[in-house]
Amino acid sequence: MMTIPLDRIDLHDQRFCISYPLENDLLFASIRRLGVIHPLILLDTTPFVVVTGFKRLIMARRLGFTAIPAILVNLDEKEALLYAIHDNLTRDLNLVERAHAINKILHIGFEAGELHDTMTLLGFQPHSKILMHLAAIASAEETVKGFIVAHNLAMKSTRYLFGFDVEEREAVIHALSRFHVTESMIRETLEMLSLLKVRTGTVPLKDLAEAADGKDLERRLKDRTHPSLSALHRKLQGIRHQAALPPDVDIKVDPFFEKEYIDIRIRAKSNKDVAEAVGKLRTLIDTDLIRSIFDLTKGHIR
Repeated sequence: MMTIPLDRIDLHDQRFCISYPLENDLLFASIRRLGVIHPLILLDTTPFVVVTGFKRLIMARRLGFTAIPAILVNLDEKEALLYAIHDNLTRDLNLVERAHAINKILHIGFEAGELHDTMTLLGFQPHSKILMHLAAIASAEETVKGFIVAHNLAMKSTRYLFGFDVEEREAVIHALSRFHVTESMIRETLEMLSLLKVRTGTVPLKDLAEAADGKDLERRLKDRTHPSLSALHRKLQGIRHQAALPPDVDIKVDPFFEKEYIDIRIRAKSNKDVAEAVGKLRTLIDTDLIRSIFDLTKGHIR
């Protein structure tokens, strides 16, 4: 191991960089307190080229370091990239990082067998469509890559996202970034937006911009993709509000109204609790509110 002056390292050559994002506040705090513990791996060239340690190098520069510990190696380009990939496998690589790794292998010119082996190593099926999609992720706009990483999107969700053009992607990401959304909510939203684009040729940008929150956006999109189903859900919501069910009583309906039965749940701690719940349900039967729910399961809206 040697101590290498930063001005002898090529700070712009990122041929072997797969890390994303490069900024890391936790690493910054660690290096500020303890310095660089793990040395960089550098190609023994003039100037030196980084194989692994890009984040450490950037943090050291931000902190004003003039030199950094490093190990010099003699590797060809393919060997250096494989070294960088395998070195990073000691942590969980996000989807963008894995896409970067595959994309760099494509550009360096690995043989098909080596490419397939690396794709399998990184958790992908060696298929041409997957390869093309990973290349698209690797070359995507920074906002897109940041969104994928921030929400830990799965491949299926990103496929929907890349079905939109650049302007549409930006609008979708801007809208969803305003809300607290889960990965499953993002996937469902992207699926509905994709369906609307197939049907109409456009994405409802107005709904994206005007939605108050994730639930409001979901409701707006369902009104467009499944208007009849949305009408049934609104009617059910109205019946629930009218019924004023106590917290320990719930009536479940199939979310697609395809099953002609309902589930009634009662949570009780005593005979009295059961009697009160049954009494409430009897009232709902007498006022025809239960019948109204059964009507919805048969697709009727009154």
